Amino acid sequence: MSQENVDLARRTILGWNERGVDALVEDLDPEVEFHAPKESMNPGVYRGPERVRTYFNRLSDVLEGQRVESVDVIDVDDTRVIAVVKGFARTPHFAGEVEMNWAWLITVRDGKATLIKTFTDKAQALEAAGLRA
Repeated sequence: MSQENVDLARRTILGWNERGVDALVEDLDPEVEFHAPKESMNPGVYRGPERVRTYFNRLSDVLEGQRVESVDVIDVDDTRVIAVVKGFARTPHFAGEVEMNWAWLITVRDGKATLIKTFTDKAQALEAAGLRA
């Protein structure tokens, strides 16, 4: 078990509420790969912290007041964790708030995230990690 990796994931994602994308980007390896799911507004692979920042800034153009209310972090092995995230935001396209559920499979090396694969539910992330849902 890698408590440091669990703490990193929890701190980074919950830090979004206070510092937005800056909380995420500071814990990324310079060579990070961020895989946004096909269900995302901007699907694809983003390489490097600044490209990840660009991805989230584009989302912020459409989703206002983004916040995270819960994070469950599952320790997969010495280098990987799964962060199950429930987020909320407002958008001018819908009345009220939009709820977003994501599961991130995060690979960590030397205290930095090197690979983040995003899924729309926990079962997909568990399967990608080689675990049963």
